[in-house]
Formats: sequence, structure tokens, C-alpha cells
Amino acid sequence: MALRRLFARAGRDAAPRNHPRANGYCGVIARLFLQRAGQVAVEFALVGTVFFVFSLAIIEVGLDLITLELMDDAAHDAARLIRIGTITGSSYSSTLTTDVCNIVITIPSCSTTVQIYVAAAASGSPAGSGFLGLSYATVSGSTMTSTKATLATNSDVILEIGYSRPWAMQWIADVTGTTSTFLTTAFVFQTEPY
Repeated sequence: MALRRLFARAGRDAAPRNHPRANGYCGVIARLFLQRAGQVAVEFALVGTVFFVFSLAIIEVGLDLITLELMDDAAHDAARLIRIGTITGSSYSSTLTTDVCNIVITIPSCSTTVQIYVAAAASGSPAGSGFLGLSYATVSGSTMTSTKATLATNSDVILEIGYSRPWAMQWIADVTGTTSTFLTTAFVFQTEPY
């Protein structure tokens, strides 16, 4: 019985009815700030939205990096094929595109969407002087110059692979005003004398 009175008294002392925050001079505004109903929902709406957008941005950048890494691997393998003489002459476009698309598995319809640029010049004397007359592909928006030079022995070569990757999340296109990001990789090398 004494224990019951002690708890009852403690409850009355902890939350007196005439507390200024419960009524009195603060009135309605104080009661609104003291109520906790819906607080978690509001906090989740504020923090959850930022977290969700940040998570989607990480996924988007990750997709770009995966595609770019595969494009680097494809450029390296294509450069090796050109360097050792497997791909020569001027009618290698479909072979080179097929070799690139076999590696870059993240590009849908790769044979029609990937852009390949090859520039070549005779190496000359001293070795590497052919690079002075070469230039990288020009990029305008999401289109890269896609010319393919004639490949021969002892040539200085620039190989570039480009791809305009559409955004996976449509809202990024709405925010940025662009529909894609242009990824490009380059490989500069000299061909062997075969």
C-alpha cells in the first residue's frame, strides 16, 4: 500500500498539471512542440529523401565506372591486336568493333552505339615522331569522330573508344538537363615491325 502511494505521488510530481509548458503562458504553441506524434515520419521524410537520392547517385556513378573499366580493357585488348599485326590495313572496322563489344558487356546494342576512332601515322625518325601529326578525336555533345586510319607496320597509333551512356535514373536527366554521360578511353602506342 505504501509502495502504491509512493508511485502515485512520483507520477504526480513528475508531470504536474499546472506546468507552464502544458498550459498557461505558452498555450497552444507549447503543446505543439511537446507532442511527439509523427516525429519519426517527418524525420524519415527529411533524412530518407537525401539518403535515397545519394544512394541512387552512387549507383549511377558505379555504373559509369564499371562501363569505363570495361572500355579500358577493350581498348587495351584492341591495341594489342593492332600492335602485333592481327588487325591491319583499312578494312578492319567490323572486326575491331566485334572485339571491343565482346569485352564491353554493359553496353546494349554495342555494335551500333560504341564509337571507335583510330588515327595512325608512320613512326619516322626519331621513333615516335609520327605522334606529332596525330590528334585525338573531337567530341561534340555525345558524338565522337569515328574515323579509322589505315594500319601498317612501324606506325604511331591513337585508339579511342567512346560511348554515350544514358542515365539509368530518369530524374538525373531531368535535374542535369542532359540525357547521357559521354565516356571515353584512349590508348596510344606504336605497332611492331611484324
